[in-house]
Amino acid sequence: MVEIETFLKGADGGFMQLQACRTPPPDLDYIEGAIRFSVDGLEVIGLEEWDYVDQLWCYIAEMVAKLRSSGYAETYFPDQPIKLDFQAAGPRVLVTATIGKEVRKASASSTDLLDTLKAAGMIFFEKMSELAPGNSYIEARQELSV
Repeated sequence: MVEIETFLKGADGGFMQLQACRTPPPDLDYIEGAIRFSVDGLEVIGLEEWDYVDQLWCYIAEMVAKLRSSGYAETYFPDQPIKLDFQAAGPRVLVTATIGKEVRKASASSTDLLDTLKAAGMIFFEKMSELAPGNSYIEARQELSV
């Protein structure tokens, strides 16, 4: 089972679940936050791996499109040397996060992974359109809905 939650980092440095946010992020050019991404209870990335979360979601949306077309996709976090990759293996996808010397791996059903990424990504972009209407996420939404 794939679970994904998005958090925004507030001006006080604390994290708030995306859906609970009612005010725009402190800096609309550098929206800090985190994605908690777990597969069968194993956290692949979490709050410790926070970054510019809107850029990260755009990168993940691109990964979804690449995974569908070629069976492999990778990206680095916007402002950290953290690598996230997806490798198709039959009906499953190997999800790997390389955080310094630590490597976290999990295997997820391809359908479950893609459906959950699409749903969580669309929720993120819809909420961000409310909180930061000047930011455009049209391309990322299109990549998720292919």
